[in-house]
Formats: sequence, C-alpha cells, structure tokens
Amino acid sequence: MTGDEWTAEQRADSITPLEKGITPLEGAITPVQTVSTEQGATTISLQSDVLFAFGSAELSPTATAKIGELVRGIPAGTTVKVDGHTDSIGDDASNLELSRRRAETVAAAIRASGLDVTLEVAGHGESRPVAPNQSADKDNPEGREKNRRVTISYGG
Repeated sequence: MTGDEWTAEQRADSITPLEKGITPLEGAITPVQTVSTEQGATTISLQSDVLFAFGSAELSPTATAKIGELVRGIPAGTTVKVDGHTDSIGDDASNLELSRRRAETVAAAIRASGLDVTLEVAGHGESRPVAPNQSADKDNPEGREKNRRVTISYGG
C-alpha cells in the first residue's frame, strides 16, 4: 500500500509524536550572524565560534560563501570596516594577533565575493568586549562567546 492509498486515519496512526522535553531544532542552532542598524550604520556581527576552529583564522569554503551572501547588498563604493575581537582568555598579544588574522580572513572572503568596496581591517583583541568575560569573579562562558566575533560595518 502506498501513502496515497492510506486513509486519513491510517496516516494519523502512523505518525509518531516527538517526546516531551526534546528541544526544537530551530532554537538549538546558533546563527552565524546578527545584523543591527543604528544611526544609518549597519553592523553584521559574525560569531567566531561558528566560523573558525579554536585558535584558528581559517574559514571553510562554506563559511566563505556565507560571508559573500551576507555582504551582497552592500552598495558599491562603500567603505566597509572589518574588526576582529576575542575574549579575555590568553595573553593580550596573542589575542590581538588572532583577532587581526581573523579580520583579514573575513576581508579576504569579502574580496573574493567580487564586492567593489574599500576595506578597512583591524584587530582589537579583547579590548572591546560587548559582554563581561567574568561575572562575580567567576568565568562567564556566555559573555566570552559574545566577545569572540568579527564585525562588518558600513554606512552612517
């Protein structure tokens, strides 16, 4: 018997409901980016944990293609700032170098997309956190995760 020959009751009987307590998939997926606009400036914040392996500045071909998609709408001739950031784990010099290398890698992905823009690239290490790396003298993994990012800003 094919699915087309089943009655509505037979179809309903063949469906196995999900168990309670299973997290819906949509809520469990970490987005690659967040986009915000403030005073005419648009910022795309790329989550480093999604794009890069720990301590690495190499992008996968899939991540490179995703960055190309994200910047597709930036008008030609625009100046685009690419800024790398890290959390506070590790020494300042290493974090500064890693953030610079990651920003350069994202800038290379933007160039590879064929976008006709002027790029300004900088690494800031751990100097510009958006969340506390520690809370009440304890490690704050959620805050550190938010601080590990590369931002793409333009306009305004």
